[in-house]
Amino acid sequence: MLEIKGLRTEFIRYLEANYEYARPGVMASNVLFAYYHDIGMPFEAIFRDESSMERARELLAVHFEKVGRKDPGGHAAVHHGCWVKFREFLEATDRLSQLEESSHKE
Repeated sequence: MLEIKGLRTEFIRYLEANYEYARPGVMASNVLFAYYHDIGMPFEAIFRDESSMERARELLAVHFEKVGRKDPGGHAAVHHGCWVKFREFLEATDRLSQLEESSHKE
């Protein structure tokens, strides 16, 4: 099972090493929002493929609308972009299968 805080730190390091984003910590927080908040899909399921990430984006937009965000669709789109980079990180570090395995154990 993956330890989420360690995974967050590794993701930030991955972003710093491979990209020039101004706030990789914010990107990591955006990714983990769905881990800490129930959006209607298990966190691990988000990263199965592009269609699951798209479905999660839709669910997140609904969640943001319920909690009163000014631009639910825009905020969900930002999170989706972060998920794309997180999935890339998971694949590059051979962690995608570990994340999938952890969802079957819980």
